Amino acid sequence: MNASNLKDEIEFEATQLATRLRRGEIPTAKAPDPLAHGDQCHYVTPVRFGRRRNDQYGHLVMTSGWLKFRGTLDVTVSWSEVGDVQRAFREVVVSLQESRRLLRFSCHSEAEAACGVVLAQHLAQCARPHTADPDVAFQHAAL
Repeated sequence: MNASNLKDEIEFEATQLATRLRRGEIPTAKAPDPLAHGDQCHYVTPVRFGRRRNDQYGHLVMTSGWLKFRGTLDVTVSWSEVGDVQRAFREVVVSLQESRRLLRFSCHSEAEAACGVVLAQHLAQCARPHTADPDVAFQHAAL
């Protein structure tokens, strides 16, 4: 498969997921840890957390209430704290509101990252229902 076809396939998968999310079809996944009552797991993928040689390896977990990294070091952020989510090749890049801090999660593939970004944007959007246009969050996820 050439690079153009791969990019098209990644964009197609991300667009399909965004369409299902708009219809209210949120995927579910098996959580690696017990969840709080009422919380549901939607995404789990192995990742590298950070950009340095001593980065942490573990799993990126997205639940209805939280973005979590589970590894040697655990990180948990509520969706209401998430300012923006973007993709940089195989990375899911999360910026926090009122902070310059970025959380970088390197996935095994661009397709995993693209779908993770679409879902993260949706979950963050749901935590901020006052935002004017819910479709705006999906515009740049597949790029």
